[in-house]
Amino acid sequence: MDIVYSSFQQAGITWVPCIPDYATGTFIPVYNLTNIPIDIPNSVTTLPRGGIKTKPWNHAEDLLLKDLVVEYGTKKWAKIARALNKSFNNHRKGKHCRERWNNHLNPDINKSEWSYEEDLKLLIEFKKIGKKWSSISKCLNGRTENAVKNRWNTLMKSVQKTVNSGNNEMAIDFLIHHIKEIISMDNKGIV
Repeated sequence: MDIVYSSFQQAGITWVPCIPDYATGTFIPVYNLTNIPIDIPNSVTTLPRGGIKTKPWNHAEDLLLKDLVVEYGTKKWAKIARALNKSFNNHRKGKHCRERWNNHLNPDINKSEWSYEEDLKLLIEFKKIGKKWSSISKCLNGRTENAVKNRWNTLMKSVQKTVNSGNNEMAIDFLIHHIKEIISMDNKGIV
């Protein structure tokens, strides 16, 4: 099917969206003179690439979320989100509630400074299983997946500046060796 381009003069023509008619090989205008929208905006507002953002969590929402987790448990996140939205007229989803609980509000989360032993365990587990943050976080008591991933990135940035290498394997081996030395000196009372 060949598309024929007409040599219409541009003045006085309003171009409208068309749909193809494959039977005749022509285009059928979506609008005609009787149904063209009158209020066509000059600029179309676009949504940000990330979509519509939800509001930051506030203290009252956090308190209610804690109470709802006690009431419903940590499996019924959609039900928790509905109850939260009913109270605060928000648009939180179950995933938002789950992530807020797992990454910020759960009292079992370890937010203290990372120890050398934890760093060593993180590096060894990463060397065994790769970027499976949830599996690695299960080996580190109280550390969230997000915290483990962030710690990994911090360790890699610091060692790659020191070693001047983009090779992760070499950086991991360097860090494991270095941290084992620090732990052994600490155990001997040298540090």
